Amino acid sequence: MFVSRFGTVRVSGQSMAPTFNDGDWLLVWYAQRMQIHVGQLVVLRRPLDARAEAASLFIKRIAGINESFVTVHGDNKNASTDSRQWGDIPREEIIGRVIGRYHRGKVSG
Repeated sequence: MFVSRFGTVRVSGQSMAPTFNDGDWLLVWYAQRMQIHVGQLVVLRRPLDARAEAASLFIKRIAGINESFVTVHGDNKNASTDSRQWGDIPREEIIGRVIGRYHRGKVSG
């Protein structure tokens, strides 16, 4: 059975600036399986510890793909934790695709 749904996620932090900023709200298509390509913006569910008892969501851009793993980067490399620190991530950690921004957060500066 294939399950998909639309939802939202709020951007927290500056790892995807200038594409998305802290406080932006994004529309996301969540799906168990999806075709992915380099350059695509995705939502990841990453374990916070080795036991995977807790996880956090991250918004990243796909920088590379192989059969089982994906390389992801934040657009703001100076403020992003991503494959440069984690290494490649399992494809199963990709849980959604960013469709677009529907509410822009306040940009300081």
